[in-house]
Amino acid sequence: MTSVSVDEHVASFEASASTAFAPLRIRPLGPGPFTGALRAATAGDVVVTRIRCGPCRVQRLPSLITSADPDLVKVTVLTAGRGEVEQDGRRCVLGPGDLVNYATDRPYQLTFTEPYDTTVVAVPKSRLGAHADTLARRTAMAVPTSHGVQRVVGGFFRTLTDVLPGDGGMFTGDATHHLTDALVSMVLSELTTLRPEPGDDLADRVLAHCLARLSDPDLTVESVARAHQVSVRYLHKVFRARELTLSAWIRRQRLARIRRDLADPALADRTTAAIAARWGLLDATHLSRALKAEFGQTAAEIRRAAR
Repeated sequence: MTSVSVDEHVASFEASASTAFAPLRIRPLGPGPFTGALRAATAGDVVVTRIRCGPCRVQRLPSLITSADPDLVKVTVLTAGRGEVEQDGRRCVLGPGDLVNYATDRPYQLTFTEPYDTTVVAVPKSRLGAHADTLARRTAMAVPTSHGVQRVVGGFFRTLTDVLPGDGGMFTGDATHHLTDALVSMVLSELTTLRPEPGDDLADRVLAHCLARLSDPDLTVESVARAHQVSVRYLHKVFRARELTLSAWIRRQRLARIRRDLADPALADRTTAAIAARWGLLDATHLSRALKAEFGQTAAEIRRAAR
């Protein structure tokens, strides 16, 4: 069990959480001492973690994302406390018993304004096959597990924490394969059938469509509208309800990935223009200015900071 307070540096707990999942930024919220406890174990290639923590904000920032990071879908069941999850332009509020999923290959933010207790199951996206795209359209959407079949699923997730091996341990034996398969099956059964609110389904499909085509320089609001057989005007109306514009969202997603690649030592031999082209920006004339406005650093500054 890893437990730290502010006096022992929040960075220690942040490092433990980053090791269990992917690089994260964790900052306490409110005055007073901060404590956090994390216990993790593996079942095959699935990681099961119980986290008990004080009020805090957890961020998967664009600057922390690299191509070397594990590509995970994280499914969380909140046992105690309340919080918010934000990803892909969506935000949901979680209460005790709620389940939610989010992915490590894109920025996300978790906000807990009171102490909380949660179980996190991290599944490699490669295990999800064709369902990965469906789950990408269901991030940051709360699923209650307090009744019906969902109650069984929530109970299963919570019971896992009672039988976790020692910190950093592994579930062993033939049961490991069955446990891994059961976890993946439950993730898919609960989240792929989740029905969005009216109008959200189109928005979710559009965002997933765009994420898969960010490298295409011909990706525009007009091309997206044609692909989904709707008018540009209607597409703008759908995203106005989310208080964002699709063109700005595409631009931010591209810039985030360009910034990630510029900071990746493995891509140090590629020119800035080549990296920009990789994400659909063939004219990099104003790229540094755009990066400066979005992240506070030019392309050259991003690369220098990563050395």
